[in-house]
Amino acid sequence: MKLVGPARKFWHTVMSHFERLRQLPINQWEVMKDRLKEKYLPAFYRTHLVDQMLDLRQSNNALEELIQLCELVEDPSFTIA
Repeated sequence: MKLVGPARKFWHTVMSHFERLRQLPINQWEVMKDRLKEKYLPAFYRTHLVDQMLDLRQSNNALEELIQLCELVEDPSFTIA
């Protein structure tokens, strides 16, 4: 994946910050995705996805397809007891 525009500038800023603090650079895809999500996705977006998932009806779709539709990862903060 190649970042462009403001996302590229943001990522270079993040990496420069790590260099200044003499920390290891981020080299894992999941960590990078989390940083970019924090910066570019609105705070309500994830909650909106959970609401969509809870409103889904399985119908003819396979469960895997429904989960993929919501693009949710397992997160303890969204666990329903």
